[in-house]
Amino acid sequence: MVMRNPKQVGTDLFDCRIQTGQCPNACNQCFYNRDGAYYQDINQPAIPTPEEVGDGIVRMNCGHDSNIQKDTVIATAQKYRHFFFNTSMNPRKIWDFPGPVVLTLNPHEEEPITVPAEELDFLNLMFIRLRVSPTNLPYIIDFVHASQANQLPIVLTFMAYYDQLPPGMIKVDDTHCRYLESPNGECLAEYEWKVRHINSYWCPSPNFIAYVLERLSAPLTHTLRNVSVCGTLEYPKFNYYCKDCRNCETYYWQTRKRMKECEWLSYPGEDSHLPWAAM
Repeated sequence: MVMRNPKQVGTDLFDCRIQTGQCPNACNQCFYNRDGAYYQDINQPAIPTPEEVGDGIVRMNCGHDSNIQKDTVIATAQKYRHFFFNTSMNPRKIWDFPGPVVLTLNPHEEEPITVPAEELDFLNLMFIRLRVSPTNLPYIIDFVHASQANQLPIVLTFMAYYDQLPPGMIKVDDTHCRYLESPNGECLAEYEWKVRHINSYWCPSPNFIAYVLERLSAPLTHTLRNVSVCGTLEYPKFNYYCKDCRNCETYYWQTRKRMKECEWLSYPGEDSHLPWAAM
C-alpha cells in the first residue's frame, strides 16, 4: 500500500507520482526537492492501485509536474475513476489533458505574471494556483483584478521558506520576522518559524493572510467570489489540512460536471468526441 500524504488524511484525495528523482522545474522553496522533507522516497514512484483509491480522487504529481513524462502520466491517471493533473508548464495548452487541471501560473513567484487571464478560460481548468510572497503582492493583485471579467477560479498558496528569511522581512527573534508596519505601529505582515505538517518553515501568520485578502478585495465594488486560500483561515488561526479546506475536492467535482455537460471528457463506459478517448 502506498503511503498517504499526511495532510490528506480524512479526505478522498490520493497522491500519485510516476516520476522519480528531483523535479527539474526546481521551484523556489519546493518541499519535494528539499532533502529529506518529502513524505516518501522521491527515488521511487508512488502509484496507488485502483483498489486502494476506489472512488477517491487522484491528484497526479504532487511535488512534480504532469507535463513531465506526460504520456505516461495520462496513461497512469486513466486507470482511476477520478483524477486531476497539476502543472506549471505550457499554461496555454492545458486543454489537451484528459481531465481537470490545476495550473500554477507563477512558479517563479517574484516575476510578473505574463499570461493574460482571458487566455486561460479553458473548460478543464480546475483552478489557477498563485504563489503569494510578502513581496509579489502587486503581481497577485493585478492578476486577480484582471480575472474578475470571466471569474476564473483562483487559489492562493502562501509561500513558506526553509532556507532563507521571507523576502523583504527582518528577523525579530528565532521564531518571528516581520515587515510592513502600519502608521499606528501594527504589524501587517509577519512570518513564524514552526512545523507545517512534518517540516519546519517560516510560515505566514494569519494576520498576513487576512491582510492579503483585504488588499485583494478593497478596490472592488463586488464580493471577491473567485478567490480562495489553500488551507482554512479561521482568524486568528490558520489550518493547513485538506480535510478542513476541501478546495481540491470541491473544484474537482465542479470541473468534472462542467466537462461532462459539454461532452469533453470520456470517463469509463462513456463516449467522447476527443482524440484522447482512444488512449
